[in-house]
Amino acid sequence: MMSDQEPTAAAAVPGGSTSSTSLQGSSSSTNVVNGTSSSSTSVGGVGGRRLTLTKDPGNPYDINATTFNPDFFIKKIIKEYSLNKLMETESNLIRQIQDLDSDMQTLVYENYNKFIDATDTIRKMKTDFGKMEDKMGRLSTNICLIAENSACVSNNLKDKRDKVSRLSAIHDLLKKLKFLFELPNKLKQFYAEKNHEEAVTCYLSGVEFVSEFKRFPSLEAIKIDCQHIMENIRAELYQDFDDADKCSQDLIRNVTLLLSLGESPTVLGQRFLENAMPKLHQNLTALKRANNSNVSLEEFMELGCGIFVSNLSLVIASFSQVFIQTADLHENVRLESQDTLKIFAQGLMTDFLDLMEKRLLPEVESMSSQDTEQREELIKALERLYRRLISLGILVPNADFAPLGLNLIHKVAKLDSELGLQRIKSSFETAVKDSSLELRSHPGSSQEILGSILATLILQMKSSLTKLQDFCRPDLQFAQHSQFRQKMSILCVREGLVIASFKYLADFGKSLSSSGSDEYDILTWLLLAKLYLDIENGTVEYMVNSVELEFDIKRDKRTIAKWDLTNVADITASLNTTAKGLVKEFVSVQGNDLAEFIKSAILEKNLMQITKDPVGPQPEMKRVVEKLTKLEKLVDSIFPDPDVNSYLRSEKSSDSSRRSYNTTSQANKGPSRQSLWSNLDTNMTTNIQKLFSEKVEIFGPVELQKSDILMAVVKICLRALLEFVRQKTMSKFGLHQIQVDVQYFQLYLWRFVNNESYLYSLLDEILASSIHRCVNPTLLEASVVENLAEK
Repeated sequence: MMSDQEPTAAAAVPGGSTSSTSLQGSSSSTNVVNGTSSSSTSVGGVGGRRLTLTKDPGNPYDINATTFNPDFFIKKIIKEYSLNKLMETESNLIRQIQDLDSDMQTLVYENYNKFIDATDTIRKMKTDFGKMEDKMGRLSTNICLIAENSACVSNNLKDKRDKVSRLSAIHDLLKKLKFLFELPNKLKQFYAEKNHEEAVTCYLSGVEFVSEFKRFPSLEAIKIDCQHIMENIRAELYQDFDDADKCSQDLIRNVTLLLSLGESPTVLGQRFLENAMPKLHQNLTALKRANNSNVSLEEFMELGCGIFVSNLSLVIASFSQVFIQTADLHENVRLESQDTLKIFAQGLMTDFLDLMEKRLLPEVESMSSQDTEQREELIKALERLYRRLISLGILVPNADFAPLGLNLIHKVAKLDSELGLQRIKSSFETAVKDSSLELRSHPGSSQEILGSILATLILQMKSSLTKLQDFCRPDLQFAQHSQFRQKMSILCVREGLVIASFKYLADFGKSLSSSGSDEYDILTWLLLAKLYLDIENGTVEYMVNSVELEFDIKRDKRTIAKWDLTNVADITASLNTTAKGLVKEFVSVQGNDLAEFIKSAILEKNLMQITKDPVGPQPEMKRVVEKLTKLEKLVDSIFPDPDVNSYLRSEKSSDSSRRSYNTTSQANKGPSRQSLWSNLDTNMTTNIQKLFSEKVEIFGPVELQKSDILMAVVKICLRALLEFVRQKTMSKFGLHQIQVDVQYFQLYLWRFVNNESYLYSLLDEILASSIHRCVNPTLLEASVVENLAEK
């Protein structure tokens, strides 16, 4: 008795094959589709299990294999299975057979109509093919009969066919001879009727026949008559080239006929273009006469682009059709015609663009800065011109007229940029003149005036830039050309307007400082120096960066090398240098003005004739201090110091500082300078002072600060005093006056300087020179000098 456990179907199988078997449910997994079985089969087993037999082509126990042996299979399961398992296997097999029968019936029912139709079709095809075979047999028999009859007829008619062929050839020959004999009369008739096309066609056919029968001398006379008539026709065809009113189609027809007669294409091309030249020159003459103020720009452009360019395009298209696009002409002839047409078109376009330039450039000059309609009309005219030039360049092989148009547009943009620069210059000069007048009447309003000048400059520059942006609008075809856009943006906008404006500012300041014009107030120079300093510190970089961003200018090495871009640092350095030059000139003028007061106090007086001690500083010295005080306020309104309290001190603080300085000096250094000068030899005193004193540069560079400006004025003033003293010889009372004046300057000038050591050094040198120039050098007591100076 075998166990109910699942047996392994790996029992000994003939041939060494192995069958994998498992007992599972009763359902079957066998599928039969198109006569094939799936890879495995399940058969019933005990407890609802199935027996799965794996497909093995060489296994006689595989129920799905072609080598399946029922006897072996029955013996195997009887031997290995129990009775219950056998009965269950039988039930499963019966159920699977029933399922397969049911599936087969379903397939048959579902495809019954298709089977019926296929059967009918096959039956009908058999019937039709049978009829077709009969027809093909009869057709083959008929074709054979026809071939035999045709061969018989051909043999019977061979002699007659040869005779007809000979007669036909003779007939053709007679027709040709008849055509030749009638040819002169036909040509004369066509010539009289001006039917040149038929005449040329007949002649060309006759020439072939004459060449064919050239061995007959009698036909030579016909040939001569025909050639004589054709010479007359040629002459008439050529006469049409002298008629300027002849239309292009007639000329094209004549050229085609003459070419077929063997005329030179080069000569015909020249005559064709010569025929068109008078009319085109007439168009140019009308365009030239229209270049006046009575003809609007729109009418002028219509005469140029609408009439002249259209007529020229028609001539070029006609010439190309006959001499370039014709395949019958040799390649060398077509190339020569291309060169001829190119030279012809370029010559006319040069004259045309000259006339356009003579009208468009004055149109730019006549535009007002606020006339947007006139500017828009100009831009449309340039766009129309450029588009027509592109179209014309397409018609002419190996020619491009677009660069000529771009050059003209660039000239217009450059002129517009130059006019914008002129407006900037004019508005700036006007603003400076108005500011100079304002400074004379209201010296304290310098900051407002400075802001007004800068605002006028920036607004005018932005206005000009806005106008130049019209040449880069995206709706304009010429603005899409990258090289034109780059060239215009760099040369006309960046360099031609922005950089040129800043260069003009620098040149204006340099010319002002060098000429010293009385047209401007001297304080204007200081105001311009401050303006240039403000522009240098941010306006230049801001404007250049804005232009480069707006007009897409790349500041790379390649662009800088190609277009020689001006460095922003060079512009700022130039403005800074100009500002310093203006300040230096301002300092020089102010110092010289103050020197005139000192000159009247020292040089124009006879210091030897002074016979009494001074009662105080001279009035001219007081005028110097008063002028410096006013100048300090004016300079402070333009160049205010960051630390105001450092240099603006009151008289009282100045006095206390002076006393503190003297006390400290005497306590630390022992004898005062006056006692030192009174005890030493004057020559020795001067040499010792020069040895230990710091060198003071009088006319050196001046920084753009209030303290440096005032210091430079004071140095010039004191230097003038020193030089005047060195030119005079004085008595001891004259020395006393100089001593009081020096003490007065020491008392009041220190607050105008930023380096008191320079001040004291110059004052000491002045007093030392006075002692040296005195015939009897004796100094007043320090207390007496201080009391007199304070008066």
